[in-house]
Amino acid sequence: MTHDVVVVGLGLVGAGALRHLAAEGLDVVGVGPPEPDAGTWATHPGPFASHYDSGRITRLLDARFEWAELAARSIAEYPTIAEHGGIGFHTPAGTVFASADPDHIARLDAVGHRVGARHEVLGSVADELPATDDGRVLVADGRLALPTGSTVVAEPGPAGFVDPRRMLAAQLAAARRHGAGVVEAAATAIEPDPEGWRVTTAYGHDLRAPRVVVATGAHTDELDLPGGRFAGRVRPETVVIATLGADEAARLAGIPSVLAHLPGSSFADLYQVPPTAYPDGSMGLKLGATLREWEPLATGVARRAWMAGTGHERWLPELRGLVEDLVPGVRAETWTTKPCLITDTASGLPTVDHAADGLVVAAGGNGYAAKSADAIGALAAVLVVEGRWTDPVLDAEPFALP
Repeated sequence: MTHDVVVVGLGLVGAGALRHLAAEGLDVVGVGPPEPDAGTWATHPGPFASHYDSGRITRLLDARFEWAELAARSIAEYPTIAEHGGIGFHTPAGTVFASADPDHIARLDAVGHRVGARHEVLGSVADELPATDDGRVLVADGRLALPTGSTVVAEPGPAGFVDPRRMLAAQLAAARRHGAGVVEAAATAIEPDPEGWRVTTAYGHDLRAPRVVVATGAHTDELDLPGGRFAGRVRPETVVIATLGADEAARLAGIPSVLAHLPGSSFADLYQVPPTAYPDGSMGLKLGATLREWEPLATGVARRAWMAGTGHERWLPELRGLVEDLVPGVRAETWTTKPCLITDTASGLPTVDHAADGLVVAAGGNGYAAKSADAIGALAAVLVVEGRWTDPVLDAEPFALP
């Protein structure tokens, strides 16, 4: 069947592109598999995604203007997505940043003013902020202790966090409301066709369109795309979730999201999401951290082995320690690690570019894409329709394929 556009990959970026294309009145269909269930996780043969979670930080502040601009555009769309999709996903809990690098703090502040973020540089222990005996800065009425030597920047709501599963569901529901179709299957091939492009799936679907958006995340380079391979590096990451009882969840209610640089650790930085509800009804306090040293997952086999395996469990003691340092006296009923995939690009920004005529690649979140996925999807949607870069604010070069 022939459509105006096929979107391959229905994670957060692909779903954003699908909604924007459908809202323009185009005949568009999205292709992507659903989240594997617990019973088939270990043997899942298809692609994995990074939205299988209930908490991701959102904020305008960033040391790079492009990420802040993408975040500002996306956050402005959250109410529309929730309204049209009928599903809420955003909690404006605020976000705090902690870094001992004065240049990073200065860039956050400068970019924040440029995009109109309502933020405040609170200072550090030297500025007489409350602190622990070992010099960790106390915020949120002493419930959070940020790394020693940090300067703290606070951004109020709409900064906070989003539930990526619910955000995806809202995007897809809104896209369907605008007339988009959805095929729940993994694409296995994208090939030139007399009508433009032909997309086939693992279940035998045969979809054709003059234009295609490829938003397949960590698995993008596994597709044999015309024009060359997507040049992202896929990084394994581990998150830890502390499951909280009702009393502890109540004690920590209202704390902000946290981003912090880390000294003297296996990890360079961390992010922590406030207590949030997970699909099983539990309340989880989630923390993720970036390893200083890591080996890329260079093949689909390696990526599936990481996601389906138990290698992430080795990081539980150190990640638990980070939570316990950050949240003094935290009391958890259980501690669990989960694997994640992050796709890095040389530019540090997502790739949104033509791989061939009528074929746009939108991939490479660099660990920052969830909050900004709608705007990245919108960039891809405009590019595939217009055939050229037309954004009045963002330059094309940093988003280009190498």
